Amino acid sequence: MTVYWLMLLIPALAGLGPWKAKGILKDLQWIVYGLILIFIIGFRHQVGGDWETYNYDINLLHGVHFSDLMKYQLSNDVGYELISWFSVNYLNGIYTANLICAAIFVSGLLRVCKAMPIPWLALVVAIPYLVVVVSMGYTRQAAALGFIMLGLIELMNGKSFRFYVMIILASLFHKTAIFMLPIGFLYSHSLSNLKELSVFIFFFLLSFYAILLDRIAGLLQYYVTDTTMNSSGAFIRVGMNFIAALSFYYFRKSWNDVYKDNQLWTIFSVITFIMLPLTFLISTTIDRLALYLIPMQLVIFSRIPMLIICGYNKTLFVLSVVFLYIGALFVWLNYGAWSGAWLPYQNYLFK
Repeated sequence: MTVYWLMLLIPALAGLGPWKAKGILKDLQWIVYGLILIFIIGFRHQVGGDWETYNYDINLLHGVHFSDLMKYQLSNDVGYELISWFSVNYLNGIYTANLICAAIFVSGLLRVCKAMPIPWLALVVAIPYLVVVVSMGYTRQAAALGFIMLGLIELMNGKSFRFYVMIILASLFHKTAIFMLPIGFLYSHSLSNLKELSVFIFFFLLSFYAILLDRIAGLLQYYVTDTTMNSSGAFIRVGMNFIAALSFYYFRKSWNDVYKDNQLWTIFSVITFIMLPLTFLISTTIDRLALYLIPMQLVIFSRIPMLIICGYNKTLFVLSVVFLYIGALFVWLNYGAWSGAWLPYQNYLFK
């Protein structure tokens, strides 16, 4: 457990401590921590609930000719398949694939954190689930989330096209990421504009056809029809998004005065409110799709302190967030149904 606790406590203590890095030291601090995260995530060994599945699948690509890969594997998650094929045939198998996906994920994560007014707090929020569980358990979705987080920053800066590009790249690692496209449209366009709506629906359906049609039956069977599939922690994980959404709505008026992207987080919040009751019906589906909304926690909880005028209340809010996520990591590590697959942490370079 020590590695996981250090991942959380280092940014927490650095943020709460009296000494603050400035200038080039501040940038160096983020680079070093980012490299450490990539090292921990990328070189993990037999860590994560799907480790054996990923290892089995990637070994199936060993000895496969590139032309055969292009012919038979393009129906899968193309980006991940290409990286996995190259890694297993020319490098060290699953570890290089994990390292590349970790680099994509961490790049997106740090881009979001550094864009926040309290970067270290956003990082603390990310560690318990987004980093420990998602990046070490769901390799393809972690890479997709990396691109999504990069895209969200572009969207927040008014660069919709770059957001769409990032979502397309994300969908090459996990096809479900394509469902983030409507968020960019809803934020950047008006539903009352029939022409814009028609064009978007056309391209969205085209993307859906090209990316998901060949696997839609399997996806529906796995995530929706098969009622034996159950994500026991879905309600809690979506509940964390729900708490962030409620916090956003409480500060919504002052938020719009300061940040000017009120509509984007309104969309995220509304989707979260819809998802929460659905966790009782299709928990696995909601659990996996809700992963893409987790960045709202980083943004909302690290921005709200800047909207609190009273210094005492601001400090109390920050400490409450820190202890909430310390508690989340403690509960998951000690009582999570699948946390044993993450324990003990092992590293390929030290096994």
